[in-house]
Amino acid sequence: MLVPVKWLREYLDIEADAREIANRVTDSGSHVESIQKYEGLSNLVIAKILDIKKHENADKLSLVDIDFGKGIETIVTGAKNMKIGDNVVFAKLGATLPGGIVIKEATLQGVVSKGMLCGYSELGVSENLVPKNSEDGLIILNDDAKVGEDAVKALGLDDSIIEFEITPNRPDCLSIIGMAREVAAVFDKKIQEPSMKVENTVDSYKQYFNGVKIETNKVNRFMTAIVKDVEIKESPLYIQNYLRNAGMRPINNIVDFTNFIMLEYGQPLHAYDLDKVEGKSLIVRMARDEETIKTLDDTERKLVSEDIVIADENSRVIGLAGVMGGQDTEVTKNTKNILIEAASFDSETIRKTSKRLALRSEASSRFEKGVPAKLAEYGIQRFLKLVEETNSGKVVSGIESVENFNPRDRVIELRNDRANSLLGLDLSIEETKKYLESLELNTEIQGENLLVTIPYFRGDLTIEADLIEEVGRLYGFHNITPKPLIGGLTKGVKSDMRNFLDKARMELYALGFSEILTYSFISNKVFDKLCLSENDSMRNTVKIINPLGEDFSVMRTTLIGNNLEVVRKNLNNKQFDLKLSEVGNTFIKNGENIEEVKLMTFSVVGNYDFYYIKDILLTLFDTFGINDIRFERETENSIFHSGRCANVYVNDTKVAVIGEISPIVAENYDIEKRVYMVEANLTELYNFKKDLIQYQEISRYPLVERDIAIVVDKFTQSQDIVDVIKANGGKYLKFVKLFDIYKGSQIAEDKVSLAYKIGFQSNESTLKDEVIKTAFENIVNGLNNAFDIDLRS
Repeated sequence: MLVPVKWLREYLDIEADAREIANRVTDSGSHVESIQKYEGLSNLVIAKILDIKKHENADKLSLVDIDFGKGIETIVTGAKNMKIGDNVVFAKLGATLPGGIVIKEATLQGVVSKGMLCGYSELGVSENLVPKNSEDGLIILNDDAKVGEDAVKALGLDDSIIEFEITPNRPDCLSIIGMAREVAAVFDKKIQEPSMKVENTVDSYKQYFNGVKIETNKVNRFMTAIVKDVEIKESPLYIQNYLRNAGMRPINNIVDFTNFIMLEYGQPLHAYDLDKVEGKSLIVRMARDEETIKTLDDTERKLVSEDIVIADENSRVIGLAGVMGGQDTEVTKNTKNILIEAASFDSETIRKTSKRLALRSEASSRFEKGVPAKLAEYGIQRFLKLVEETNSGKVVSGIESVENFNPRDRVIELRNDRANSLLGLDLSIEETKKYLESLELNTEIQGENLLVTIPYFRGDLTIEADLIEEVGRLYGFHNITPKPLIGGLTKGVKSDMRNFLDKARMELYALGFSEILTYSFISNKVFDKLCLSENDSMRNTVKIINPLGEDFSVMRTTLIGNNLEVVRKNLNNKQFDLKLSEVGNTFIKNGENIEEVKLMTFSVVGNYDFYYIKDILLTLFDTFGINDIRFERETENSIFHSGRCANVYVNDTKVAVIGEISPIVAENYDIEKRVYMVEANLTELYNFKKDLIQYQEISRYPLVERDIAIVVDKFTQSQDIVDVIKANGGKYLKFVKLFDIYKGSQIAEDKVSLAYKIGFQSNESTLKDEVIKTAFENIVNGLNNAFDIDLRS
């Protein structure tokens, strides 16, 4: 933000020079980038052209008679943009220009020229800041400039310009008055805002315009007013100077007034040629997809439904809200009546529109940071006042305001002792109040606390800590004596869940597994490679808003794909004996909610089988004292080999899936080896772990073992048989283990023989044969009732 010091002094009575202002404001927390000033200018005066004659010896040169206040001179120039009566800048003999240039008497084609008529480039003014009437030749000034006046002073080239770096949370400082408030606070001054009262109005608003209709909730406020009989001309020289020193090119009075007020108050304005607005009404709405507008930069732009637009009665888009106006209603030299707009739009919407169209304007840079709705009334009143002051038109009575905002100011309570504690100070409550009120924060003392009313222009102040920071920066952080930190120390400990996860990792590490770590971002293609159906819940992914690429576009819902990818890379690198494990987060979208689930996946490749990895899983369960484990065959899981997959349950809760990876899935990953894998839900397993695994005394009495071999239907699950044995085995049943599976010529093709070892043991006495016999008979009867079995001898 470029702040001309002279402009700053329009609202603030302060004698300090630019260097002191910059230093003091820097100490208060506003970073100064640079201090700029036009150097090396002297002996330049305003002159009036009395006569222009053609040079007799050179077609491209002219002889110009000028009055510079202390006489008349004839100057030779090659410029063509002047006429008799124009005010120009005359560099007298001995005048100095940037770069150490000294003006001397010169003879051009036989004519002596005692001085030079200057263009802006000779004075060091950037080309993009030069008014159009002075672009290709001499500086042409309006009647505000007086003959004989010091041109450096008249053009504001004696001013110092402070460049401030404004942080995004302080949009109020993107204005001269905003920075004047900051300077006033550090110098203990009060600012004087300019007059806005219009003395004379004519007619009424409704005679010229039917009003504004808002059809979107993205508009906080939309104010309009009318000026008739507009005269398009140059703006006053002081406005042109301020605009140029603040980095904007003067155009004409109406455009200059809107830019001047945007820089002065931070409120962007837009002027429409009212006679070009069809239907004499405006509609503010969201754009329609594929709708277009030709903006003021003469570019056709395609809109989307997320853009806010201003349209006329016939739905023609005439403005891109908060970014740039449309060419169809542009103010030109022929404009006679204007409609002036001051508005407040949704900041996020303006930011997205500006970014998508790669169209960043001074207006959009303010709207995207937030322009307060209340500021619109200051902007539009100030514009009308400037129109009246400069006789640029007649102000029509009436201002329309369509509003959708809460005008009440926020009130924040500040504890003075809390402020002193955080800042390391000992300020009285009256001193704290003084610092806050220097920022125009209305403050009321209530006991030991302060009630602070936040004005409309300080949207960044929302909590008590914000106010404490304001006190600290005005006191001066550099003035605060450093003190040791005070506070109780707490011992950092891991949560129970973290300990549980670490223990699971270490157990697998102890069993010979290598831990892998993969990205949480994956591609939707993973689910196709895993052969998941279109309606599988694993496809309910959380999408990344700004992904690095398609391969990292969604959050993972399973670790299996990541594990298989690591298996493939290792096999390609001739590593054929693999035991890989990973513990990580997955993210499941459940309606509008996102559930984060901790999973553990481990796999084996090489000289291993299903029962090896099953034993690993049972060992893990045993580590956490988890009992009542059941395995149920799973045939619908497309990731695993049909018939070689099981779901694992604890107390009827599914906690894991185990099996051999489907050959189709393995082929999709270019894996030619068998892969056995487990994916366990650690979030669920955590609920079943036993924090204290108690020691149980080993029985002193002998264990009695009995074997039973039964022939059942080949589709009967072993787990169902084990459940029946446990249900009928009585209180002395110690264990049931499957130790043999037989299929062959001695039994039917649709049958299978399963052999189990059953153990009985008591902690009180040696079991008698009658007890064992009764328990065994109960088991056989239970199996006969539950299944169609044949006992094998």
